[in-house]
Amino acid sequence: MKNFLINNFETSESDAELFSASFEKIDLIKGEEFVAYGKISNRIGFVEKGLLKCTLIGNDKSVIDDFVFENQFVANYYSFLRQEESNKEIVCLKNSVLRIITRKKLEELASKHSFVEKIARQVSEQLFISTAKKLEDIRLLNAEERYLKLVKINRRITTEIPQYEIASYLNVSPETVSRIRNKVAFYS
Repeated sequence: MKNFLINNFETSESDAELFSASFEKIDLIKGEEFVAYGKISNRIGFVEKGLLKCTLIGNDKSVIDDFVFENQFVANYYSFLRQEESNKEIVCLKNSVLRIITRKKLEELASKHSFVEKIARQVSEQLFISTAKKLEDIRLLNAEERYLKLVKINRRITTEIPQYEIASYLNVSPETVSRIRNKVAFYS
């Protein structure tokens, strides 16, 4: 986590050390929830090892919103910021090791160290950009283009995530993902 902070947030080594030391290590098993639907999200995690999925839930429907791999932060950030019940669940797809910090501890740390506010702002900016780009892709790209972009971002998607979950994320049927995979394989 320390190296990730230094490389991605222009943080000094001492600040990165202080910040990462404030996180507690937890082990989660496959199927275990990191964020429960209907509960207020009061912690942010950093994935050291593992894979999680974020599923939006509402109107008797659930849709996969994101997949979270190593060296990524994970939270229902909206619930975390607004202190409202989570409209999503975040579940481990395989055994995972996370570093977590509670909202209270993060606020205490930020009150003592200005660099924490800078990191928090940069994380918020990255989340906003990611969400905006995802909405743009849904509106402008067809299913095949979205699939190819997803695979380009993280090749492990095709080997570690079931086809029906990729389909949910892309908002298409599993059959459509199968057709896309066959077409891509044919032209490779």
